[in-house]
Amino acid sequence: MAEFYTSLTKREIACQISNLLNVYNKWYVYFSAQTIEMSPAIYFIEIVNDKVVGCASSLQVSNISTKIQHICVLPEYRKFGIASKLVEKIIDNCRIGHMFMTIREDNTGSIALAHKFGFICTEKHWFIDHWTLTFGRRN
Repeated sequence: MAEFYTSLTKREIACQISNLLNVYNKWYVYFSAQTIEMSPAIYFIEIVNDKVVGCASSLQVSNISTKIQHICVLPEYRKFGIASKLVEKIIDNCRIGHMFMTIREDNTGSIALAHKFGFICTEKHWFIDHWTLTFGRRN
């Protein structure tokens, strides 16, 4: 079986992912390289010139459900299909029957991405100061 290596260490990748999430996603938590490394999530990343320019992760939350989370692409790399490619990889690698993602109601790009892959809105919840939408689909 083939092996692939990158010039970035696992810690450098985790640090870049945490910076990406802290700067560009509207989270109420702070991510560190350590929290990314210790997470049970599986991260899918796009690297350009030793720089993580996009990420998304999957987290199996039960025997029948996987959450797609942490979808983020640097602004200068948006509109090139990176988020779509990452979500497609997650879907292709998921062996669980149900997938879902939670998106801020004002995040029109992520909502369009969810629709593109056949996710439908199943719930709407108020969270601190904004509405969140839950999208789901069968795999």
